[in-house]
Amino acid sequence: MNIKLLLYLFEMLAGLKINFNKSEVYMINDEANLGVRYAEIFNCQMSLFPIKYLGVPVSPSRLKVIDWLPLIEKGCKRLDVWKGGSLSIAGRSTLITASLNNSPMYHMSVYLLPKTTVKNLDKIRRKFFWQGGGTKKKYHLVKWEIICRSKKNGGLGIKDLRNMNISLLCKWWWKLEKEDGLWQQIVKIKYMKQQTIHDVNHRLYDSPMWNDLLKVKNIYLQGRGISVENGCLTRFWLDPWLYNEPIAVIAPVLFELCENKNISVAQAVGGGQISFRRWLFGELRVAWENIWRDAANFRLSSIDDSVIWTLGKRGTFNVKSIYNALSNFSSGIYYKKIWKGKIPEKIKIFLWLIANDSILTKDNLMKRKWQGIPFVFFVIMLRPFLTCFFNALLLK
Repeated sequence: MNIKLLLYLFEMLAGLKINFNKSEVYMINDEANLGVRYAEIFNCQMSLFPIKYLGVPVSPSRLKVIDWLPLIEKGCKRLDVWKGGSLSIAGRSTLITASLNNSPMYHMSVYLLPKTTVKNLDKIRRKFFWQGGGTKKKYHLVKWEIICRSKKNGGLGIKDLRNMNISLLCKWWWKLEKEDGLWQQIVKIKYMKQQTIHDVNHRLYDSPMWNDLLKVKNIYLQGRGISVENGCLTRFWLDPWLYNEPIAVIAPVLFELCENKNISVAQAVGGGQISFRRWLFGELRVAWENIWRDAANFRLSSIDDSVIWTLGKRGTFNVKSIYNALSNFSSGIYYKKIWKGKIPEKIKIFLWLIANDSILTKDNLMKRKWQGIPFVFFVIMLRPFLTCFFNALLLK
């Protein structure tokens, strides 16, 4: 009765009336089975996690692959509306870029999608690109990995969902370090506990979303840089603050012998707290003296260190810069004359297929037929010859 009285007072103060027919009760760790009791009190239904908030599934535990099926079904429904059979390959490419790439974008900015879900989304896009809306199977002339490259790297510019997912999640690390707000304060108190981003590690009781962010942390650190002022955020061994490369790369033996590898520049230069496991002799001693002399001459200020983004032009993070960095590992030929030509898009893609030797000519059809013959067929054909060969070996 006390709960109903509180709800009545809420309706009186807010001027709103709760519609219990559209309300549901969700319980977290309902060990005492109180969910049914609360559902009877509120006269509403009882449901289970995950729930949907702005179209995104939310759950206190890690989401399963089956929880992402609505996202895949959403992509399939969009394909049912389009007349893929009447579109050219250029039209299908435009629709994939404009719609199918963007439908999971909001979800990818919150969660790291399971590999199975990404694989299914790629399957939908790949099938629509080559077959359109028809059910008749057609040859996939070029590998999907090549198509997902940018045009400057030899592809068609269709987004790679996995790389895009990682790039969107890396943005949260940048916001955590550069911006100040309520959620930043909560995350720093709960997970970081006055640690730097380098010292944060996975723990068993971490939330699934935080675990996803930890999985992409090392990728974010590859583009993260430090503008050295007082040296509190800068690591002495692992950040390129004194030379163009980190000291750990320049002097790997000294780094291995060092006992405090994560020491900051402020701690090292200010207090000289660097120690080694054994005494340094010969060349190691000379190398360390040279490094320490350069470090002692480095001037520190009273201003706090600031985080910069080394992959961007202005030192500011953007998703495009890290996506391009992830995509540049697989590069191909840039057909500039094709993409800069003033001709229809479908002719450009046809010329791109010719440049990749992927047109179904007689030679390519013969190659595909021979590749499609199963290995068992070869074994059956060669069985008599193999029998004679092994018999001859046995007789010898």
